[in-house]
Amino acid sequence: MSVELLDVRHSRAVDRYVLAHPRGTPFHETRWLDLVKSTSGFEPRTLVAWSGREVRGVLPLALVAAPITGRRLVSVPYGVYGGILASDAEAIGALDEAAHLLARNTHVRYMELRYLGAPPTSHPSVTAYETYRRELPDAPEGVLAMIPRKARAEVRKARERLALEFVHGPQLLDGFYTLYCLNKRSLGSPVFRKSHFQRMLDLYGNRALLHGVAANGELLAAVLSLASGQVIYPYYSGARPDAGRLGVNNAMYASLMEDAVVRGYRLFDFGRSRVGSGPASFKQHMGFEPTALHYQFDFPYGGKPSSLSPSNPKMAIPQQVLSRLPMWMARLVGPMLMRHVP
Repeated sequence: MSVELLDVRHSRAVDRYVLAHPRGTPFHETRWLDLVKSTSGFEPRTLVAWSGREVRGVLPLALVAAPITGRRLVSVPYGVYGGILASDAEAIGALDEAAHLLARNTHVRYMELRYLGAPPTSHPSVTAYETYRRELPDAPEGVLAMIPRKARAEVRKARERLALEFVHGPQLLDGFYTLYCLNKRSLGSPVFRKSHFQRMLDLYGNRALLHGVAANGELLAAVLSLASGQVIYPYYSGARPDAGRLGVNNAMYASLMEDAVVRGYRLFDFGRSRVGSGPASFKQHMGFEPTALHYQFDFPYGGKPSSLSPSNPKMAIPQQVLSRLPMWMARLVGPMLMRHVP
């Protein structure tokens, strides 16, 4: 067995392996790091374990370099899942050893591996995030039944009161981006450029899905999802400021689950949320149970990672500043800040 940095000529073979692996996600695919590179310039350093011409394991990595937070390897930037995918223990060990050596040779402060499920290696873990995944019913009519009573009532009221229309298609991109920026600014969080989402649609093709709910021709909420196998991952979203009060978000995600059943998806991955956060409460309100995410860290020279998460008290002032910026400035400054919180 040998472990090598990915040669782009082998990208298709690696992606076939990822798609066939039971723990493979869209974030493990080579196109995700293509997206990361086009958005932030971070260089892919994906490791591939080979046995002859057979792929035995993959570890997608990107070298992140930012003035404030320094150099680190991340699997994967802007993704909620990552880490080693392998066929057996030998491949796991070979990839882990090669990754540690890569971390030393690239002089990074640490390497972060964002696992879905139990990590296969023994590096220190942090469990600040939870993920929310649930099997979908066999028929779209079963979606409302799986939503708890209070949230189900909110879905019905929103649909009836606002005469909501469920819409989809790439033509929603402009409206989606406006709502996304409104939400991020209200939270004091930086935003991507619109080109990030256009590139995502281009790279994933018909596996990148834009959906939303509208009333009287106005888009009230929208979500950009990725699909892989039988799993759908609603990933980026935006909504009008009064959407929560009106139950619009409840209705949108209920409609998205119904549409996912029609399209043949069997699992709805609601994504990660920080423990105790508002998004975590919303997902539980919709009937999803949390599962802890284990993010591992390898420190080739010792130390610990800095925390630029929203829960860090040091972030309170920057969040307040971002939340008060005019929209044009938030769109200008946000992409530069995103380089520091991948």
